Amino acid sequence: MNIAILAGGRGKRMGYVEKSQIKICGRRIIDILLERFRNCNVVIVCRDIKQAEMFNHECICDRVKNFGPLSGIYSALEYFEDHTAVIATDMPFVRRNVVEEIFKKAKELNTSALIPYWRDGKFEPMLAVYSPEVMGEIERSFRKNERKILDPIFRCRNVFLYDIECLRKLDKQLLSFFNINTHDDLKRAEEICSSIDLGEL
Repeated sequence: MNIAILAGGRGKRMGYVEKSQIKICGRRIIDILLERFRNCNVVIVCRDIKQAEMFNHECICDRVKNFGPLSGIYSALEYFEDHTAVIATDMPFVRRNVVEEIFKKAKELNTSALIPYWRDGKFEPMLAVYSPEVMGEIERSFRKNERKILDPIFRCRNVFLYDIECLRKLDKQLLSFFNINTHDDLKRAEEICSSIDLGEL
C-alpha cells in the first residue's frame, strides 16, 4: 500500500508550527503515523529541503512550490506512479484498517480518485486515494492558479465518492477524520488520547 504523508502545511492557525512535530500522547504525530503504517510504502511529502531535514525517513519535496496540498498530491503520484493513499500530517487517529479499506476499494474499481464524503455534503480530500490519472488535471490547475483540491479531481472521470458512514464498522467514532488545526483541536486530541490506545489504531 502506497502512503503519502503530506507535511507541507505551515500551521498558520496555530502560530506557524510544524504540525508533524506536535506531540500528542507524548509522541510526535509524524512518529505515530510512521509507526502505524510500518511495512507500507511510505513517503513524507515536504514543502522544501529544509522541512525534509526534520525527518529521518524517505522524503520528497513539492514539485510546484507554494501551491499547497495539490502540489503534495501531484508529487506523491509522480513518486509512486500508482494509486496512493494521501494522509495529512495533522490526522493522528487515522486507523490503518480504514486506509486499507479505501485503498483496496480504489484499486478494485481502478478509480481516478476515491474521496470519502459526509452526508452533509462535505468531502475529505486529505484522507483519500488518488491515481496518476488525475495528474493532467492537476497540471491544468497549476497553470490556472486553481488551488482547491477538488476542482481538478472532479474534472476527472471515474471518481468514486465513498460514504464515510460505511466506515463506522472499522472506526466507530470516525476519529480517522479528526485533524488538528487549532489549539482547541490539540486539547481535544489529548482528551481523545486518554480514552484510546494508539497502538490499536
